[in-house]
Amino acid sequence: MLDLIISTLTQGFIYAMLSFGIYITYKILDFPDLSVDGSFPLGAAVTAVLLVKGVNPYLTLLAAVAVGAVAGFVTGFIHVRLKVRDLLAGIITMTALFSVNLQIAGSNLSVARTTDTVFTAAPTM
Repeated sequence: MLDLIISTLTQGFIYAMLSFGIYITYKILDFPDLSVDGSFPLGAAVTAVLLVKGVNPYLTLLAAVAVGAVAGFVTGFIHVRLKVRDLLAGIITMTALFSVNLQIAGSNLSVARTTDTVFTAAPTM
């Protein structure tokens, strides 16, 4: 039962980070950024690829944050420099990231249960 509670909280915290990112762009920045729908899976795909290759889980976390920031930068660049409306800039980035995510992941990419993640590596440190 305790294992179920821990896994539920872990999954809930992951979705909480996603919803917090959406909240910031919609309410605080007043920018309807739909690229979150592409940048969140982008970070997951990069993390999964790096974990399968045996990279340190904490470095994969930094890499996921970095590629998410690059995705946000691309949306901002399209909006500010190319003068595309904010909603359309997010849609363009989201659509482009869908193809990028498929290219990064290759095919059905899954992380083996024996691979260390941020959540399993913490107790060993």
